[in-house]
Amino acid sequence: MDTPTTDIIYKDCPIRNILSHICGKWALLILYTLHHHGCMRFNSLHKHIPDISQKVLTSTLRSLEALSLIHISEPTRP
Repeated sequence: MDTPTTDIIYKDCPIRNILSHICGKWALLILYTLHHHGCMRFNSLHKHIPDISQKVLTSTLRSLEALSLIHISEPTRP
């Protein structure tokens, strides 16, 4: 298997970098849910993906935001 050599040669490849972040267990499901339902509040998103813990959901949303794949806005208050 050529994995170590491939990792050395393509370590700076942006596609490999993005795939390493979104190929997690929850990231693709979160992206799919947001794409299907549009802008959602945290609790609504959590209800659509009941198997995920709040901690993992928060962590995954922050990592997706850091990659600029999603935008997290603060809730508006009256």
